[in-house]
Amino acid sequence: MRASQVLKQPRTRQNPPNPFTRQQTTPHVHPLRTRAQAYVDLTKPKIIFLLDFTALMAFLVATRDINLPNLAAVLIAGTLASGGAGALNCYLDRDIDQTMGRTSQRPIPKGEVSPLNALIFGFLLVGAGVGISLWFLSLWASLFIFLGAAIYVGFYTKWLKRRTTLNIVLGGSAGSCAPLAGWAAATGNVGAIAPWLMALLVFVWTPSHFWSLALRASKDYSKAGIPMLPVVVGDKKAAQYIALNTFLLVPSSLIFVPLGTFGVVYLAIAGLLGLGMIIVDLKLAFNPTKAQAWTAFKFSSPYLAIVFLAMVLDYWVPLR
Repeated sequence: MRASQVLKQPRTRQNPPNPFTRQQTTPHVHPLRTRAQAYVDLTKPKIIFLLDFTALMAFLVATRDINLPNLAAVLIAGTLASGGAGALNCYLDRDIDQTMGRTSQRPIPKGEVSPLNALIFGFLLVGAGVGISLWFLSLWASLFIFLGAAIYVGFYTKWLKRRTTLNIVLGGSAGSCAPLAGWAAATGNVGAIAPWLMALLVFVWTPSHFWSLALRASKDYSKAGIPMLPVVVGDKKAAQYIALNTFLLVPSSLIFVPLGTFGVVYLAIAGLLGLGMIIVDLKLAFNPTKAQAWTAFKFSSPYLAIVFLAMVLDYWVPLR
């Protein structure tokens, strides 16, 4: 027998990596940090930021006499209550989150947080937020902080979401509570028309924003059995509804000007952004693709924050 034959070892065939399978890696992250991040993710930080931002902007235009303790209190209470509502939403939606690609990486489906812990965590945060607001703020501010969480969890997530295409339309009233809470924290009441118009703006913005995301993820929602508008009426019809809603949104954003609440600075910024929203959503109506829906969603994401920022700029910049 030749030496080469003796030394020759059998080769083991290796399968090529599957490009459609996510490669598992072990990140060098401290377990405590990973666990803490999972609980932070439960609270849906991006939603918290937008809600806090609208509350902050409403607070800053409610009065020129800025009460810093009240400002801190409404932001802390709002953050806790909104975060708790987000955690409770994740608890209630845990069954559908694991079936949808968009939500399958949330902490509960990934097994990073148990459902029971998420439930307890959510209630603790909401309770802490409402408790802080009751201690430091007016009853009006506390009411709207509580309502924002209650509407999102009880009305939208628990009752509306799986029953009707109006889920996000009516559920959008949860976000409307943020500017009302901010205004009430600054003034102690909501007797002026301005905070209600801000709430209306958030309410009308929500369908244009979320339907765009739902259109892009319509297969996910269909698989989960959630009657989001694109699932029920189809992408083309849903895109037309988005454009129609935007034609309601833009006048809702500009109504502050003829009422004398805001002036030239606000009109310029809100007007340009509104024109951009109309153009983007009309393109979606004529070309209802997933890519165009994503473009519409990404455009609408900063729209609300910038419009509210324009309110503050107009209020504090002396141009009328």
